[in-house]
Amino acid sequence: MILFWVLAAIMILAALLLVVPPLMRGSASDRDTTIETNVALYRERLADLERERERGEIDPDRYAALREDLERGLLDDVGTTSPDARTDARPPPYWMAALVTILVPVGGLAFYMWLGSPHGLAPQAEPHAADARTESDPSVEAMVDALAAKVANDPADSEGWLLLARSQVVLERFDAAIVAFNRAHTLLGDTPDLLVDWAEAEAAAAGNRFPASALLRIERALELDSDHEKALWLGGFAAAQNGRADTAIARWERLRDQQTPGSRGASIVSELLAQVQGTADAAPAPNIGSAGTAERSTPAEPAVTPDGARIVVEVSLAPDIAVELGASEPVFVFARTPSGGGPPVAVARTIVGALPATIVLDESSAMVPSLSLASVERVLVTARVARSGTVTRSSGDVEGVSGPLAVADTAPVSVVISNVVP
Repeated sequence: MILFWVLAAIMILAALLLVVPPLMRGSASDRDTTIETNVALYRERLADLERERERGEIDPDRYAALREDLERGLLDDVGTTSPDARTDARPPPYWMAALVTILVPVGGLAFYMWLGSPHGLAPQAEPHAADARTESDPSVEAMVDALAAKVANDPADSEGWLLLARSQVVLERFDAAIVAFNRAHTLLGDTPDLLVDWAEAEAAAAGNRFPASALLRIERALELDSDHEKALWLGGFAAAQNGRADTAIARWERLRDQQTPGSRGASIVSELLAQVQGTADAAPAPNIGSAGTAERSTPAEPAVTPDGARIVVEVSLAPDIAVELGASEPVFVFARTPSGGGPPVAVARTIVGALPATIVLDESSAMVPSLSLASVERVLVTARVARSGTVTRSSGDVEGVSGPLAVADTAPVSVVISNVVP
């Protein structure tokens, strides 16, 4: 902060040095400058006449007449007033110089306080200010409602409809999500990501059972991309629920081949394969969550673009937690800038019964298109058991917060839920 004010003072001083000295010189100085300019022009023209006479271009009489005209013009421009007669020239406008000296710094400070960001002078003043001020931030529900109003006024905004659909899934508004997915599909057509997310919302709305329409969407997504990770993941559950064990095994084996050997994702898929291979109809139904993941067994290393921003979060409950939590209570995991301003840059949802869990926050987890993990360098990650059922921080919620971390850091971050919100 001190450095900022020192630099601001230097710039103000530089501006004053450019403006005040000319004002202090006043009009007499300007008159003297004009006289000197006219005399210089006179001498230059007189030298030209001398050269023309020496070359014989003009005769002596012509030279005398031109010189007389030149001298008369100089007298008209400069005047015959003596230096003593010019003492009535206006004195320098000291009042104007004093006024400028006051207005420049005061006006600059006023404009900064009006248009600038004074709170940005101390961005590290409170490391955990983001969560301490959550109560005063606009709720995610309010932002989603605002987005719904925006796309209603702009029905052709395909990306807006898709973002709205995924946001409604985060809030468990599955019926509203299905409507938004339908509108996005009308504008965008068949894409694997859209089809799979749509099928997931339909399954969630049907109590984690895949209706016929969801099955068709997964099949279509796999036609477009046979290695689509989420389509293989949900497609295995859908096939197992409908007694198609061979199809479930084939999809999950293909999914397992995409995982890093020895990773948690590979271990989870292997466990599911063992279950479905042991009993054809015993494959568990997924707990459909938000941000494109199944809540308990999301693979730890999903396929992402090499340059995609993402954070892998290991979420767990502290063993000595002071309150008793129900298995179905929602858990929101979100990343926010350390300064605490604006909405989260990424959010996902799971449940207490799914913990410990690995949650992947990436650019698809954004709530606002222009504010995603790719748009920031550092974040705080919070995992909160929302006992009130809403994402707004409330008394009685239980949460854990990471320290500031770089988005570019690919190492998983551990967040332990242990603190009860007073």
